[in-house]
Parts: sequence; C-alpha cells; structure tokens
Amino acid sequence: MTFLSSGFLLLVGALLITYYVLPKRFRYLALLAGSVVFYALAGRAYLPFLTITVVTIYGAARLLGRSLEKQKAYVAAHKTELTKEALGAYKKGEGRRRTAIFLVCLLINLGLLGALKYTGFLLSAFRAPWEVHWVLPLGISFYTFQSVGYLIDVKRGKYPPEKNFLRYALFASFFPQMIQGPISRYDMLSKTLYEGADFDMDRLGRGLVRIAWGAAKKLIVADRLAPALGLLFGAEAGNYRGSWVFLGMVLYALRLYADFTGGIDMALGVGELFGVILPENFDRPYLSKNIEEYWTRWHMTMGGWFRDYVFYPLNVSKPFLKWTKRLRTKFGDSFLSRLPLYTATLITWLATGVWHGAGWNYALWGLTNGVVIILSLTLKPLYDRFHRRFPSLKEKKAYGAFEILRTFLLMCLIRLWDCYQGPGGVWRAFSSLFTVFNGDAALSGLDALGLSLSAWVIVLCMAALMLFVSLQKGDGSFRTRYLNTPARLWTIAGLLLLLCLLLGAYGPGYTASDFIYGQF
Repeated sequence: MTFLSSGFLLLVGALLITYYVLPKRFRYLALLAGSVVFYALAGRAYLPFLTITVVTIYGAARLLGRSLEKQKAYVAAHKTELTKEALGAYKKGEGRRRTAIFLVCLLINLGLLGALKYTGFLLSAFRAPWEVHWVLPLGISFYTFQSVGYLIDVKRGKYPPEKNFLRYALFASFFPQMIQGPISRYDMLSKTLYEGADFDMDRLGRGLVRIAWGAAKKLIVADRLAPALGLLFGAEAGNYRGSWVFLGMVLYALRLYADFTGGIDMALGVGELFGVILPENFDRPYLSKNIEEYWTRWHMTMGGWFRDYVFYPLNVSKPFLKWTKRLRTKFGDSFLSRLPLYTATLITWLATGVWHGAGWNYALWGLTNGVVIILSLTLKPLYDRFHRRFPSLKEKKAYGAFEILRTFLLMCLIRLWDCYQGPGGVWRAFSSLFTVFNGDAALSGLDALGLSLSAWVIVLCMAALMLFVSLQKGDGSFRTRYLNTPARLWTIAGLLLLLCLLLGAYGPGYTASDFIYGQF
C-alpha cells in the first residue's frame, strides 16, 4: 500500500471520521488501529517483525528505566551511610546490567534488520553456493532506527520510558512515517501524538494542501521522468554516454527530489490532518553552498540520527579521545592529529551508505560523501585564506550562485552510485563525461527517451513552480503568504488536486511506481 493508492485514501478518510468522533483520550487508539491496518494491508507477513521490535524495545526501555529509578532511590537512601567507593561500585554494577540489557535488545533489532536486509548480499559477495530470499518488511530501516534512537535516549536518561505499551506501539508504528520517514524523536513526536487534537478546518485544509503538493511532485515530475531515466540507466545504459550521462544525473536529481520530498510532504500532511506534528526533513537542499550544508538540509532526520547516535558517540569515545590526545602530542594541530575525527566521519558515512541498501554501490556512495567532506574540512584553511584575500567575493550574488551550482553538480556526480549497476558501470559513465562529447546528439535526441515535447514542458513548468515555492522562506514563505485564509487554503488544495488529475503521469507508457525511499 502506497500513499497514492485508493486503499490508502480510503483508510485515511475512515480514520479521520473515527478519530474526531471518539473522545480525546481514546483518539490515539484510533491512530494505533489505523497503523496496524495500514501495515497489515501492506503485507501481513510484515507484522511479526514489527511486533518483535515494538515488544523488545518497549520491554528493554522499561527495564532500563526501572534500573535508573532503583539506582536513584538507593543512592538517595544510602548516600550518608555508604562510602563514596561503595556508592561508585553500586552504580557501576547497575550500569553494567543496563548495558547488558541495552546490548541484547540492540543485537536483536539490528541483527534482525541486518539478517533480512543484508544476508543475500553477503552470501553473494562471498560467493556462497546457496541463496536466501527473505521477506523485507516495509519501512524496516525507518522504524528500527526510530525505535533504537528511543532506546538510546532512555538509556542516556534523556527522558523516562513510556509506561503505556499501546502509546509506545503507536510511536513506533505511526503509519504516515512508515514508508520513508521522517525518523522522529520520542520527546518531540509524543507532544502531539497522544493528546487528541480538536477538529480544525484550517488545519485540515493545510494538511490537504501539503498532501496534494506532495502528490503533484510525485505524479507530475517524478513518475513522468521515470521511464526516461529507466532508459538512461537501465540495460541499455552503455548506449548513453557523455552528455547523456550529464543529462541523466541532472534529471535524476530532479526526480529524486520530487519523489522523496513529495512523499515526505504527504506524510507530514497526513499527520497534520490529525494534529500530529512530524519533523521537517528538507530545507531547500539544492540551494546549499557546500556539501556539509547540503547534508544539514537533505533528509535531516536521517542525518541527525547518524550524527547523534553514531558520529558523536564514536568521536568522544575513550579510544578515540586517547588516540586524538596521542596524535596531538606528537604532531600538533596537523592533518595527522585529525585522523580520529576523519575515521569517525568515514565510519559514519559508511554506515549511512549501508543503511540505504545492501550493495557495493551504497557503501561506496557513503564513503564518497565522507571523503569529500574530509577534503572540504582539510582544505578549509585555504578557503579562509582565499576569502580573506578577496573579502568582497562572498557578498556577490554571482559567486553565491556559483557555490550553489558547484555543490549541486558535485552531489549529482556522487549520485551516479545510485544510477548504475556496479562500480564498473559508475566509472565508465563518469569517465565518459570527459571523453565523449555528444552534446548535440543528446539534445536533438530527447524524443528518444520516450517523452513528448508536451511532457518535457510539463516537467519544466512544475520544476519552476517547485523552485518558486522553495525560494519563499521565513516570514515570506509560501505557507505564510498564500495559505493564510480558509478561502486560499481550499482553493489551492483544489487547484493542486486538479493539477494531479490533469497532468499526472497516467496512461500508456506509465506505471504507478513506489516512492524511491520506500524501498529502503
């Protein structure tokens, strides 16, 4: 079941009526029931895996919470009669028990994710004489990471564990974010997930506008470009080199943005229908001026997860701190003294790549991002010296446009790992950009990609509209300027739905496609 299926729309409609008819204190149960129905309709075989995650994370978090409460109570009751050493030994013992509980739960959930998602790839990589074809539950990467993040926060004492099992089950399985995120944090999502919002026509209108806007991106841009990109990157990719590769990577950037942000818009819009605030996942990433900035604006909840739960713990761990101290003593503030930082960066990005999928291309995509970020950090003193030499350059709009274009093209090149099969295919495509010069043939042969002139015009006009909306920011944002009255809300919602019906990719040559990130 996808966001664009008739079954999903019927489910949301029925759930809306049920939600607002029920008393407030029971409305979260309606959302939980809707989430279970959604997941069951997506595939009944998926439910046991989700149940394992919900039960084990809930149980482990409760055990961790009880241990922390027991420790606090014991220390408060005996701090005057026990020595500092005795209290320290007690805390150490309780800490070990919590660590054991945490690690067992982590092993179960990450082990389950790893077995289902990566066993086939590992067997193939090591040329094993047998194959496995296990079911891969919908959204397992997203709900596993969201649940593990909750468990880590409870272990750190950031907040107490949720005592109500059904409330926690809703947090772990809230259906709009199951397909492709965003990856929510418990302390933020719980503020609106359980309270039972009052019925509000304006909020309903805003939710419908966001859903329709996401559907327009998906149907008018992403799905319309899919057949052309299938030709450029498919079985006949060897026939499309040089300028075709450049055209393909730019079109893929447009399709990926329309597809992924479209899905997130729909998820956030559905949440808004029920008064549930999900975290924003994008902040105009294609206007970034460097790769570090880009990754603070693209898939922000994923980046925040890896930063908070992988990079920071690794970088400040005792082994890394000792390593850093040793290198600084020996080499001072040089490149070598930053090796621990760079190692943590590479490990984090390798994990990010592997999270996206099982395959060498995913791992190399992650490592490429890490290497480029490390090069950027290493060369920063040169950048700073250059800008001190030409201080007015940063203020010029033309230079800002150059930085944006440079970052956009760099990210397009890195995404070639997404587009071609195997490292060899990526290298052949990349090298042809500098060895095959066929710009005229590529431009004159656009009709060979299966899209008519009218289809290209529709895509470009929708892309221009997406850019216009992105450029509205802050107090002048599109939402603030154009969605500030009920009449405008419902008019724009109607126009967007009409656009989807009139200009969406339907009919011969098009098939409904899943959201790209829904496959992770």
